[in-house]
Amino acid sequence: MRDSRVRSAGRLLGLALLLTSGLAATALASSHREAPGISNDPVADNTDLYFFRDPVDPSRLVLISNWIPLEEPAGGPNFFHFGENIRYEFNVDSNGDGIEDIVYRVEFTRNVRTGDTFLQNTGPVSSPTDTALNVYYTYTVKKCLGPSPAQTNCTVLGSDLLEAPNNVGPKSFPNGYGKGSQIATTVYDIDDSTKVFAGPRAEGFYVDLGMIFDLINFRTGTAVGDHGGGKNETAGFNVHSIALSVPIQNLTANHTAPTDAADPNAIVSMWSSTWRLQNSTLSTTGGAPTLSGDWVQVSRLGNPLINEVVIPLGSKDLFNSTYPVDDAQFGSFVLNPEVPAILHALFGVNVPPNPRNDLLALVQGLSGLNQRPNEVISDQLRLNTAIFPTAIPNVNRLGVLAGDNAGFPNGRRVYDDVVDIELRVLAGVLVDGFNVAPNNQLGDGVDGPDTPYIAGFPYLWTPHSGFEHSHDPNNVPVVTKFRAPATDSR
Repeated sequence: MRDSRVRSAGRLLGLALLLTSGLAATALASSHREAPGISNDPVADNTDLYFFRDPVDPSRLVLISNWIPLEEPAGGPNFFHFGENIRYEFNVDSNGDGIEDIVYRVEFTRNVRTGDTFLQNTGPVSSPTDTALNVYYTYTVKKCLGPSPAQTNCTVLGSDLLEAPNNVGPKSFPNGYGKGSQIATTVYDIDDSTKVFAGPRAEGFYVDLGMIFDLINFRTGTAVGDHGGGKNETAGFNVHSIALSVPIQNLTANHTAPTDAADPNAIVSMWSSTWRLQNSTLSTTGGAPTLSGDWVQVSRLGNPLINEVVIPLGSKDLFNSTYPVDDAQFGSFVLNPEVPAILHALFGVNVPPNPRNDLLALVQGLSGLNQRPNEVISDQLRLNTAIFPTAIPNVNRLGVLAGDNAGFPNGRRVYDDVVDIELRVLAGVLVDGFNVAPNNQLGDGVDGPDTPYIAGFPYLWTPHSGFEHSHDPNNVPVVTKFRAPATDSR
């Protein structure tokens, strides 16, 4: 498999111009229900991917991928969890050939203490190991070398780890979910100097989905994103997150932690993916399906998000089944980006003509920032690990556009406003003569989430309570506010 992908990578170098319209740059939202097939399989549906140098411990890199889009916190009696017989994977490309060199694979097992109750927790819960948790999930983390799914060189880094429980409500967690140390006791130090967390988190991605999918229907007074007024349609929802923290040298091509941003070895790229077994036979007695066959990739995510608004309906499921090294096959769909055409036709925004060579940087890396020599064009988050992280109080939600080179599209932090960034880039702010109003002021009017972020691993906030939460779309952003886990009494 590796040989075939290497040959494919070589062919892609000759197809670079095919993707000059910016495959990943046309994204306007994260990957929520983006393709017909995966929208029917939420536990396998990647929603957001983050990759950044840790501002609290700059010697480490943080990788976070979320699954289960628009997760309702009150989803009982069978609350959301990661799925069994699924491979959740983080794929790391250390050298820019579009092929994974390192894969972190996470697999879950469902455990039930008794089937004689409808309750997932049979009484108040004081910790994730409390026997009142009737249904609980454990998981294993493996580190594999080479492309999925055929690796033979896999090492178990941790096993029998506990997924954090769902935040059912204050009666189930009388001491408070946050103050009950749910995070502290489900963040594990495992082998290879790796930290891991898995479980529900508050949705940290903020976006006016209603505005975007109604033909980018800017709400009155909100075309300038800095002034608020948009509706955060993800407020009050949860996601399920897997977060990893690893030393920088574990992921770089030469296994060092470079300090020179001009060193190509400092640049690492990655994407996440989900795999299922090919065959599933339903039981006639209500038992679990019988699974067999090869492992098949059913979802993938790199930049936020190409499949949702770029790839046409007839090819969305194909995109989820293919690999970044083969992304040139989708070039014909993006030679004429649809979003700039909408901005021009409906709002009179003057946008650059096609081909949009300026957008190529977001699928090949920005020259002088996070592009490696002979970089294969592919949908991945690229991070220059030698760029020191911006201190949390000084982060700019607009990332590189605002001179904060530690932010998107140099990797992606949880607080980066990728919607506003990409609207402006699509409008042409990277092209001479187009970095003018209104192009450089576009946004969805939502400038932060409805919850704060944690000032440290795993960064996303305590999950919303099933008993007590609100989907209030009138967002009051708190993107600049960070709190320690122990300060949350929910």
